[in-house]
Amino acid sequence: MGKTVSGVDHVHTAATARRRQRTFVPPSKSYSPGPRDRNDDALLDQLFYATVDECPDPNCRPLLLDRVAADTGATRTLVDWACWIASEVYGGLPAELVDEDAAADTVFCPSPLFCRLVAEHHNPGPAFDTVYATYDTAQRRQVADNAVALVDGLQVWWTDFLYQ
Repeated sequence: MGKTVSGVDHVHTAATARRRQRTFVPPSKSYSPGPRDRNDDALLDQLFYATVDECPDPNCRPLLLDRVAADTGATRTLVDWACWIASEVYGGLPAELVDEDAAADTVFCPSPLFCRLVAEHHNPGPAFDTVYATYDTAQRRQVADNAVALVDGLQVWWTDFLYQ
């Protein structure tokens, strides 16, 4: 976990986290189902902690998002983690995360790309893998940003996050 992100002179870990009490565990500690590459854990955890701690470095989160988006597997792990947490909080995935029209009416307002992945989340298999494979780096960056922002919002507002 001690790796420094290229271009950033600091690292985010559980030990450096100080802003708020955590409700959710970072991706490395998650028991969410689905494929996962443990090599991505340090990067995903740093993105999680940088987001929830609102890192003041304007380059930190964008660089972490760029690194996650460069790796399809890391992006998938992050989205799976966010879907698993949302399912636990809401007792399933709410329409506001699955339906693009319903999502547009929320404070969170996830991208249509993110909604498509969430809609396919409970249907793992070749079709789901194909959806990920069609996303380019910019699209994966957008869904990675949505995934970590969803978990951060749920951490602060709980079930009210989508319905404010």
